[in-house]
Amino acid sequence: MGLLNLIWFIFGGEIVALLWLALAALFSITIIGIPIGKACLQFAKLSAFPFGKEIIRETELKGEENVSAARKTGGRVLNIIWFPIGLVLAVVYVVMAIVSFFTIIGIPAGVVQAKTAKFVLSPIGAKCVSKKQAYAAAVANELRRRQDS
Repeated sequence: MGLLNLIWFIFGGEIVALLWLALAALFSITIIGIPIGKACLQFAKLSAFPFGKEIIRETELKGEENVSAARKTGGRVLNIIWFPIGLVLAVVYVVMAIVSFFTIIGIPAGVVQAKTAKFVLSPIGAKCVSKKQAYAAAVANELRRRQDS
């Protein structure tokens, strides 16, 4: 994963990550935009070094009961506001993924772009974590479900 991340970073990942960082700074100017700015920081993290990363919802990472109702409701409202922008970005990422899949060397890039397209539709409340963290959260959630039933 390290070599793929290095190649990705050198051949464009740093530029995309810097653009997402600039958007994060821009959105964070207002109090209402801070959650979107935080989501843009997650995009920057994914854009810089995408291999070995997963996107999961905050409720999956921390547990449904550990995320406040106000935070969940606010996230839903902001995701609705974000949706038109996210839809345009998702279409762009899907087109880039399809183009990348036409070459064998571009398949890893296509996978990353498809993953980003899914994330960009509703970024508020989503986190970019390592695959190990995502797996650990999934196991913990499954154990909690089995314990509750």
